[in-house]
Amino acid sequence: MVQEPPGGPPDFAIPELVEVTPDSGSVADSLRDPVVFQFDEVISEASGGGLERLFRLSPRVERLSIDWKRTRIEVRPRRGWQPDRIYHVTMLPGIADLRNNRMEEGRHVVFSTGGPIPDTRIEGDVLDWDNGRVGVGAAVEAVLMPDSLIYEGRADSLGHFRIEALPRGTYVLYAAIDANNNGERDRREAFDSATVTLDSVVERAMWAFLQDTNGPQLAQVNPIDSITARLQFSQKLRLGEPDDTAVRAWLLPDTVAVAVAALWDTPAYDSITAAESAAADSARSAAAADSLAADSTAADSAAAPPDTTTPPIAAPPGAAGQIGDEEAAAPPDSSAALRLLPTRPPLVAVWFLRFVDPAPPGARYLVEVTAANVNGAVATSRAVLVIPEAETEESR
Repeated sequence: MVQEPPGGPPDFAIPELVEVTPDSGSVADSLRDPVVFQFDEVISEASGGGLERLFRLSPRVERLSIDWKRTRIEVRPRRGWQPDRIYHVTMLPGIADLRNNRMEEGRHVVFSTGGPIPDTRIEGDVLDWDNGRVGVGAAVEAVLMPDSLIYEGRADSLGHFRIEALPRGTYVLYAAIDANNNGERDRREAFDSATVTLDSVVERAMWAFLQDTNGPQLAQVNPIDSITARLQFSQKLRLGEPDDTAVRAWLLPDTVAVAVAALWDTPAYDSITAAESAAADSARSAAAADSLAADSTAADSAAAPPDTTTPPIAAPPGAAGQIGDEEAAAPPDSSAALRLLPTRPPLVAVWFLRFVDPAPPGARYLVEVTAANVNGAVATSRAVLVIPEAETEESR
């Protein structure tokens, strides 16, 4: 006979958070006790790979004490609560019971240890300017000056962030692309910063990019044709078309100076090549028209037979291959960050060099370039440009 497994029927119920003490929005003068998260069942101490991963405190402290007490979790700073301060305690999604039933939602608690909680907020959108996309999950820090108290926030899947109930004052605001997902701004992560004064509401767009005190270096130089080369740098470059004097070149091995016709950034080069391509297309079209005119003159003596073909029937609106009314009227994306992206030029790490005279096959050039990165650090670097050998009958 089939029986129920030992220990009763399987438990598929997600744990419920019954109470948080102190309540969010409360004033807890002279608080000494921990913030207590009380659940309706025993919680797994290994939730989320360790409870220390699932709780965050603002202002940030060096060490956060998290104690597991079976059905409750107690949170407090190791050095205790400070007077006259607004605290934010965040429980992230991931709390699980002993059968690994996991909570998909978290809880955010705000309380004061002295004085009312202000109705204030800092919000905005984070753009990953380096990669030309929305800063999904970006780590945001609002640093209250002069005490350097760090209040944390996080951008959502649309790049939007919002930190509420902050003390009034002057903040240094940081937004970083959180590549390692640790919720903090690390040294090698792209970020943006701004100083803001908070009285009630501050809105700010943050354009994150990799900031380096060392200037950009030439990574490689590759030929495009006999007079044009592509210069690839190690970092994104400062916006604006470069000056021709930023580059010098010498023919090797005798280091004979070579005349430079132009130096372009990527947008300028794209514009130049598009114009050159259009001019070439126009010339080809004119030649084709002249050829057709000549053929037509030669055929004037021959009478053309009447056209007996049936004219094509136009497809109705919305037919295959056409945009119907519903598709054409589709609303634009509601993400403010996505709408902001086109308002600034994309960052690029490539310049294009054009010589006055064509390079002979097999030639080698030493190219020297002085360039600045996005935050203004300047560097001069060199690389060798190698022109391919001309093809011969034997090499084909």
